[in-house]
Amino acid sequence: MDSRVDSRVPMDVKEKASKELAAHGLSISSFIRMVLSSVANDGLPKYWGIPNAETMSSIYEAVDDIKQPHLKSASSYDELEKLLDE
Repeated sequence: MDSRVDSRVPMDVKEKASKELAAHGLSISSFIRMVLSSVANDGLPKYWGIPNAETMSSIYEAVDDIKQPHLKSASSYDELEKLLDE
């Protein structure tokens, strides 16, 4: 028995994807079936680069630094050298 999968995407994305897939003889539905079958059988592709825990920790640290800067900054090379020498 088949199951239905629904997804919402912006209209322009759907139109561009439909044209690109059609150029390769595929419909959106056939492409989705291919991708979901591939994930079900082989897992997520390695090239998707899903971050591991260490990478996510670094990302969260960078976001925190952006939201609440506590690092010293330099506006010139000389200032940077002085900071690095401390």
